Amino acid sequence: MIPRSWEDRAKKAWEYYIEEPLIKNCVNSWRTFAVGDEVRITSDDDAVKLEANDLADRLEISEFVKDMILQLLVEGDAVGFKRYTKDGKDIEEVTCVNPISIKVKYAQGQLIEIQQFPEDSPAAGDGLQLPIEQTLHLKWDAPSFSPRGNSLVLPAFESIELLRDYRRAEQAIAKRWTTPLRFIKVGGEFGQRMIAPDQKMLEQVCDMMNKMDMKSGMVVPFYVTVETYGTEGQVLNVEDKVTEVKEDIVVALGLSRSLVTGDGPNFATASVSMQKMLIMIREIKHAARTILDWIFNDWLEISGHAGKSLQFIFNDLDPTDAIDFKKLLIELYDRKLISRSSLQLKMELDPDIETANRQNESKSVDLLDEKQVKPIVDMVVAGIMGIETAQQLLGLDPAKNTPVSKTEADWGGLFSNADHSDDVCDSCGYFDDEHNWCGVTQAEVTFDSPACRLIRLKKAVAR
Repeated sequence: MIPRSWEDRAKKAWEYYIEEPLIKNCVNSWRTFAVGDEVRITSDDDAVKLEANDLADRLEISEFVKDMILQLLVEGDAVGFKRYTKDGKDIEEVTCVNPISIKVKYAQGQLIEIQQFPEDSPAAGDGLQLPIEQTLHLKWDAPSFSPRGNSLVLPAFESIELLRDYRRAEQAIAKRWTTPLRFIKVGGEFGQRMIAPDQKMLEQVCDMMNKMDMKSGMVVPFYVTVETYGTEGQVLNVEDKVTEVKEDIVVALGLSRSLVTGDGPNFATASVSMQKMLIMIREIKHAARTILDWIFNDWLEISGHAGKSLQFIFNDLDPTDAIDFKKLLIELYDRKLISRSSLQLKMELDPDIETANRQNESKSVDLLDEKQVKPIVDMVVAGIMGIETAQQLLGLDPAKNTPVSKTEADWGGLFSNADHSDDVCDSCGYFDDEHNWCGVTQAEVTFDSPACRLIRLKKAVAR
């Protein structure tokens, strides 16, 4: 029987979540898939990012979001309350309020009044008025005009009660088989003979039956009759019934039957079912982002960071392999079929924050990264970019890095040295003037070639 009032349904749903392992596992699976164990915060401004992460650690935002999502899925409602500091320039505390203790009033889809009542005195006069601007009310699976949401566990109410009936039946059968009722008849009329047992005979038969091995037979006198009740009749196949009910409960909670049974009708229907699960995960993520925006957008304004933006990254789990999907997005971008912003949005990235990060990274080029240096060098060789502009992009000082002449570059290459730009190979101790051979480069050179960086004057080299 499904309760009529929302409060009774919420209490029943919470009871099932606490007592039924299957319900707890399904709800926690949805929350883990969507939120994960931690919420990370990033921004294009390093100072704002640092302050936001400090606020998240101080207010325990990750735990608060997980508690709110849990209340939202189990009871259908989630209520959050934030308290400011005395000067009003910071948030001091965020609290997840029990939705059952809350009475709300909506007008034209907008929350106009919210009160909290203690559980022991639900009278209207004992309510505590909560400020609307400090309160967040989320509803699950309900239209905007509905004052209350619907629990994720609600469609499984009847199946859960049926599962409990099967469990009680299984316990009764197990008790009947393990503790049967045995009747022992001693004496009676046997043919023309009447046997009337005395007290000693009854005690002997009782001791004999109590000491017998239940796994072996025992011979008794003809005047002793033993009848056992409780093990007769057909046994109900409870195990198969329980399996069917568990599958119905999992389906009622929105999870795919293939996750329970391990198989499905065919690949197409299994794929559609998985896509439906991903959409539901995105809905739960949307609720989590709404909670985070409610906190941090207000914090950005009161702390003087208006105009800055934050991005929330969930350390979530993906029930599918999203690598192929991401590869497809990258291929579409490489073929100019989608824009960079579309690619980032599909990968759950903020295009504005990524643009700002790229601008910060473009200010300095890693000289050891060939992917960053080679395009600049290619543009200089092609005559598209000047040498001084390239040096500025590479973070080099043009005054200290004067380009060498073409002749010097051709002869000296990477060994060219500005300190001995006027010297020639004939003045180098490594030059063999008989064979016109350089002992360093192991190549044939002429005596009037510009000296390289490894020049050693003849007077400094012992022959």
